[in-house]
Amino acid sequence: MAMSAEKNVLDILAEHADQLSGVPGSDVQKLQVSEQHEELCSLTRLAEQVKGVLAAERPSPHFRQRLGSELTEMAQRRWRQDLLIETPSSRKELLIGAAIGSAVALAGGVVYLLRMQTQDRSQRVSQVQT
Repeated sequence: MAMSAEKNVLDILAEHADQLSGVPGSDVQKLQVSEQHEELCSLTRLAEQVKGVLAAERPSPHFRQRLGSELTEMAQRRWRQDLLIETPSSRKELLIGAAIGSAVALAGGVVYLLRMQTQDRSQRVSQVQT
């Protein structure tokens, strides 16, 4: 925003210099320059007033100390939560999981064998027909 404000100031000053040096310009351009100049002056006055009213404020040592301790406590709490190790599952849950895993593996093996037999049969049939 500071860059565009500087550009506007430079544009206004350049146009003003053109007007003073006698370079012809339209009345609309002169009106725009005048409006921009008024707006720029108004904004500059406002910035000066705000700067005068708002003084830099430093936090009290008590506030800084309290904030530091709260942030440290929050970081430690988060760190402890990340390292939380859950207790192992019960024996029953482990046995159920192992049984399901074994059943899935067995079903996969059966499907594989059936597929191999089907492919062997189709190859034999295609060899006999040729």
